Amino acid sequence: MIALALALLVVQGSAAESLLAAGDVQAALKLATKIVEQRPRDAQAHFLLGRVHYARPIIGRYPALEEFKTAAHLDPNDPAPLYWQMKVGFFLRSDEGDYMAREALLRLFALTPDYLDSWARFQDVYRNPKIWRRAERALATHGENLVALERRAELLIALADGRAADSLLAIIVARRAPSSAAYLMRSEAAFLMGRRSAGFAWHDSALARADLDSTDALWAEAWLIATPSEIARHAVTPLGERRAFYERFWQQRDPDLLTSENERLPEHHTRRAEASRVYRLLHPQRSIYHAKWARALMTFEMRHLGSLQDTTLPLAFRAGLTTAGLVFVRHGRPDRQASCVTDLLRGLVDARCSSFLDSESWLYWTPQGPLSVRFRDGGEYFEPISGEQQRSTRVLLETDRSTVPAPLEARAWSALFRSGDLGLTDVYYRTSGDSAAAVLWDTAGQIQPIRASGAGLLQLSIPPGPYHFGLDVHSADKRGRWRRDIRVPHFSAVELGLSSLVLAPSAELLDREPALRGMPVDLVYPAGTPLASYVEIYGLTTGRFLGRLFSNARVVVFEFDRETEGSTSYERLIIEPDHLPAGRYRMTLSVTDLTRNVKSESVTLEIEIR
Repeated sequence: MIALALALLVVQGSAAESLLAAGDVQAALKLATKIVEQRPRDAQAHFLLGRVHYARPIIGRYPALEEFKTAAHLDPNDPAPLYWQMKVGFFLRSDEGDYMAREALLRLFALTPDYLDSWARFQDVYRNPKIWRRAERALATHGENLVALERRAELLIALADGRAADSLLAIIVARRAPSSAAYLMRSEAAFLMGRRSAGFAWHDSALARADLDSTDALWAEAWLIATPSEIARHAVTPLGERRAFYERFWQQRDPDLLTSENERLPEHHTRRAEASRVYRLLHPQRSIYHAKWARALMTFEMRHLGSLQDTTLPLAFRAGLTTAGLVFVRHGRPDRQASCVTDLLRGLVDARCSSFLDSESWLYWTPQGPLSVRFRDGGEYFEPISGEQQRSTRVLLETDRSTVPAPLEARAWSALFRSGDLGLTDVYYRTSGDSAAAVLWDTAGQIQPIRASGAGLLQLSIPPGPYHFGLDVHSADKRGRWRRDIRVPHFSAVELGLSSLVLAPSAELLDREPALRGMPVDLVYPAGTPLASYVEIYGLTTGRFLGRLFSNARVVVFEFDRETEGSTSYERLIIEPDHLPAGRYRMTLSVTDLTRNVKSESVTLEIEIR
C-alpha cells in the first residue's frame, strides 16, 4: 500500500507539472495543494506548490514565497527553493523585494557558488561593503573551489583588499588555463596595492589573450567609457580580432604618449572603485523600467534611442550606478559642483530644492567649452533644464577624459605635403619642449595607429582621411597634451593644390626638410634676417603658372611667373630683410595655372617679426 501511495503521488506530481507547463494554473493549484496535504513534510511537494503559486496572476507571489521558505527549511541542501525566493523578490520590484532577493542569494552562495545565473542576479541587488563581506564569507565555505575563489576575489576587489584578492587569484592562475578575466582581476588587485608595474604587466597579459576571451571580460572593463562608435565597432568585431580593438581602445586614451605605461588604466579602476562606493544605486529594484530593459540592453547607440532617460537609466542599472556615477567614471570629479543650483554656468538657483539630495549641478571645463549637467534624487536621474544642458549631458555620456595633469602650454605647428609613396600624405609636427610624441588613429579603426616620437621635427606618412590626433610634449618635469579630430588631405596629381607654406630664417634657398627644421616653433623671426620660403605646388600642367606671396598686415607682394615641365613644382623664394619690417604678418600664397586658367586655394601662415 505504501508503494502504491508513493507511485500515486509521483503520478499526481507529474500531472501537476504538465498542467503548469500547459498554463492551466487553477487545475495545477488544486492538484499541488492536494499533494502538500498528503505529504506535508515533502520539500519537493512544497516547492511544486510554490511554483504554481508563483504562476498565479497578481496574488500568488507571497503564498509562493511561504512555500519556497518551507521547502528550503525541509531540505536545507537544495538551492532551488532559495533561487525561487530570489525570483519572488525580483518580481516585487521594491525595496522589500530587493531585500528578499539579496538574503536568498547570500544563503544560496553558502550552498553552491555558481547555481544557474545567481551570481549575475547578485549584481542587480543593492550591495555595500557589509553585504560584500557577507557574500565573501558565504563563498569561503567552499574552500579552494575555483569558481568560489574567483567570486571571492571579485568581492575582495570591491572591498579594496587587493592583497587578499591577489592571493586567491594566484591559486586560480596556477590551477586553471590562463584567461583574460583572471589576468584583469590580478591587474586590478595590483593597482589597488599600489604595484603599478605589476598592474600594467597583468593587463598586458589580459590583452594578449583577448582573441580567445569568449567571456567578454575586457569589454566588461571598457564599456562604461566607450563611445557610440566604439560600441558599434565592438559589436561587429569577431573574437579573433578583439586584441587589436582593445589595444587601440586603451592607447587612444593614454594621457601621456611619451611614457611606456598607460596612466589611464589605474585612473579608470580608481574611478570605478570610488563610483561603486559613492554613486551606487540605493534602490535597484524600485524602477519597473529598469527591470524591464536593463538585461535586454547589451549595447546602445544614442542616436537610435529616445529620451535621455530612456538611454541612461538602463545603462545605470546595468552598471549598478546612478547617472551621476556614469558621468563620474567617464570624466572624474567635476571642476565645479553645487547643490540646489540648476545651472552653474548661469548661477540659477533651484527654488524648489529643500535638500542637497533634491538636485545637484556639475560643471566641466573642456577644450570644446564648458559642459553643464544637472541631477535629481541624489544623482539617480538627469534633469536638464535647457537644450544646452541636454546637449552637454549627451556629450558627457559619449566622451571621457583623463585628469592626469598636463599643465605645459607648449607651442606647436604642423605641415602637410604629398608623400613620395603613392597615395600617402606626409604630416610633420614640431613642438617646443625636450621631446614629443604624435599618434594618429583613423576614425574607422581599420588601420593600426601611426606614431612618431623624439626631439625636433616629427614625420608621419599616412593615408588621407579623418583621424583622432594625439600630441604630447615633455619639457623638464612638465607635460603638455593635445587631443582633437583632424582630417589629412589628399594631394591630387592632376588637380591644382598647395602644400603647407614653410618659412625659415635663411639667406639660401632650402629644400623641404631643411626649411621645416629651420622654421621656429613659435613662428617668431628676428628682424633684419632674410627668410626663405618653401612650398610645393601639385597638379600643374606643362607650361606657365603665376604665384603671389603677400601679407595683408603690411602689403608686401612677391609675384613670380614660372615655367614648369612636370606636374609638381618646388617653389622657393628668399625674402630680403628690408621687405618685412617688424610686426605681425599673415603670409598667404595663391597660385594660378595659366595654361588652364585654374586658381588654387591659398595657403596661409601667421608669423611675427621682432
